[in-house]
Amino acid sequence: MKRVLLLAALIAWSGMAGAVVYKWLDAQGKVQYGDRPPNGVHAEVVEGLGAHASSSAQARPSDAAPAAPRMTANQNQPKVDDAAAKKAMDEDVAQTRDKQCTEARERYRKLIEGRRIYKTGDNGERQYLSSEEIDSQRLDAKRDIDSTCNSST
Repeated sequence: MKRVLLLAALIAWSGMAGAVVYKWLDAQGKVQYGDRPPNGVHAEVVEGLGAHASSSAQARPSDAAPAAPRMTANQNQPKVDDAAAKKAMDEDVAQTRDKQCTEARERYRKLIEGRRIYKTGDNGERQYLSSEEIDSQRLDAKRDIDSTCNSST
């Protein structure tokens, strides 16, 4: 019985050891972690339990010697790399925010122009919204536009 439990524990642990964890910034600039990063977002592999040396070395080549900066003729090179990485991150955040803004505006437009608005039920049937539900959805959509499109950060 002990051998069966030990075997089950080893199998479960081996599944976790093969997992890869990614780290990325969301549209609000908060750090997020997960096993699959969203499309169009620059993500880094997190060193830890699931990260294998070969996959993390390919994903983050600059981590080979974090304590000693690269010695080049131009000592400002690491700062330039950081600035370029920050600029790329800012561009990714801006692209994500633009996409979310476009989606929020499209949702609001559909709620304003739609005549009979429905949502799909669990078994696929249409459930038509009442006037109060539509108004509530419109207010939520307008708030989404205000928070996503008009935010300066």
